[in-house]
Amino acid sequence: MILDVFIIALLLSLLLKRRIFYFDKLKLKLLYLFPIPFILQILPWFDQRLLMIISYSILFLIFIVNRSIKGFKYIAIGSLMNAFVITLNQGKMPVYEPLARWLELRPSFRHTFFPEFNVKLVLGDWIPVILPWGRKFLISPGDILIYIGTFVFFLTVLDD
Repeated sequence: MILDVFIIALLLSLLLKRRIFYFDKLKLKLLYLFPIPFILQILPWFDQRLLMIISYSILFLIFIVNRSIKGFKYIAIGSLMNAFVITLNQGKMPVYEPLARWLELRPSFRHTFFPEFNVKLVLGDWIPVILPWGRKFLISPGDILIYIGTFVFFLTVLDD
């Protein structure tokens, strides 16, 4: 779903002539590291939890060093929430199984299904989202903060 959020925020930014036109003025630090966490998350390695810890550590570092940029604090907090719950669940995001089945979502190697709602699911994927174009997701409270931060980032007007 982050791709959907990114595209919507980018399109709104273009339509409203917001931040996208000011990328040359941004002082983003460590941006070259940004693809690495996503590559690590898709590697089929024997210790998925270790890969997720390294992945989220790199992401969190990027967000912290860029915390002065509007939206990055929300993204950092949301990422930290997701990293915490994933670390507690052997490197997998907990998913509420009844809602996943209702939305006809299949498990992936990065998720683990829980048949009953419990404390391990509070920060996991249990919030249903159905987009107007038919894509369905379960998202976490951390994801919501990440998406808010993404919109704040793209729709903020820079002060000259």
